Amino acid sequence: MKVRSMRDIPTIQGLRNRSVPTAREQVVTELARLEHEKARLERELKMWTDNQKKTGERLRLVEERLALLQETLEPAASNSSPRRAKSRRTPMERVEGDADEAPGWHEIPLEY
Repeated sequence: MKVRSMRDIPTIQGLRNRSVPTAREQVVTELARLEHEKARLERELKMWTDNQKKTGERLRLVEERLALLQETLEPAASNSSPRRAKSRRTPMERVEGDADEAPGWHEIPLEY
């Protein structure tokens, strides 16, 4: 048998390659093992479904955030082209024409 993952490793709880028990003691032991395996698988299934719900909720939140960012980005893209044209002007043109356009920014001449 080729082992592909941790789930394929034969364990005491494994169900493969078992013969049908003949004695009552073997039947009771097998029954207890199977009940234990069933309980383990039910716990595992519950964890998977809980994780699936959590992941689905996180995915929904990420998609909402992406939609919000796309909405804020689209109007900014159409308004950004005039700003680029203004920023290509020389520093002297900016000082003469746009003194109130960028409050808080001051031009500092630097000579080498």
